[in-house]
Amino acid sequence: MFSKTRSGLYVGLLLVGALVLATGCTVATRAAADTTPPTRTITVIGQGRAFGTPDVAYITVGIETRGESVQVAAEENRAKMAALLEALKKLGIADKDLRTSNYSVYSERLPLYEPSSGTKGDSGAVVYHVNNQVMVTVRDLTKLGEALDAAVAAGANNIYGVSFTVDDPSALQDVARTDAVADARARAESLAKLADVSVGDVLTISEVTGGAVPVYYDSVKGAGAGTPIEAGQLEVQMSVQVTYAIR
Repeated sequence: MFSKTRSGLYVGLLLVGALVLATGCTVATRAAADTTPPTRTITVIGQGRAFGTPDVAYITVGIETRGESVQVAAEENRAKMAALLEALKKLGIADKDLRTSNYSVYSERLPLYEPSSGTKGDSGAVVYHVNNQVMVTVRDLTKLGEALDAAVAAGANNIYGVSFTVDDPSALQDVARTDAVADARARAESLAKLADVSVGDVLTISEVTGGAVPVYYDSVKGAGAGTPIEAGQLEVQMSVQVTYAIR
């Protein structure tokens, strides 16, 4: 009986000792981790730009018709839009580059005005408006002026501006991205010098992609005959965020 009790006591003491040892190791490890100095970093945002000549244009043209009934206004609009699309196709614009962007119908109640008495009122007459808009992608900029002239000649009475882009911006993006990374390094070096430290390895790098922005620096007179259009110069901007270790 005494031997069993003593054996149990020894086992209990061993377990307590193991627990104390394990706890001591954990505390020591945590203390060592707490004394490890944190990695010092510097984070900057670099910006890069590249310039190129646009090779694609987008125009939105529309035809608005009026009539005493929806059917009359819609039929006139249909005929004029068919002529407009046919004129654009004759310039070599493909079906895939013609897309309806809006079709709307609304009514307007005409006012009544008597010049002799100067009175105003409601005439009771209603006019219906039908508006049809088409976005046109022009891939041959030498035909852009002709396309605008053809649209107007075919009956377009609404033109909602011209915008330019490049069909494949990847080459310009590569140039701008390289410029952005170099700019980030230069910014980091400048800040490190002010803080009396030096720039170490790159720890993280991420990219924020911007869109192509038209910048009218040097006009490109390539619109061809017809309405004069200046394509200008296209700017592509890229930004990168880089975190460097410092020492």
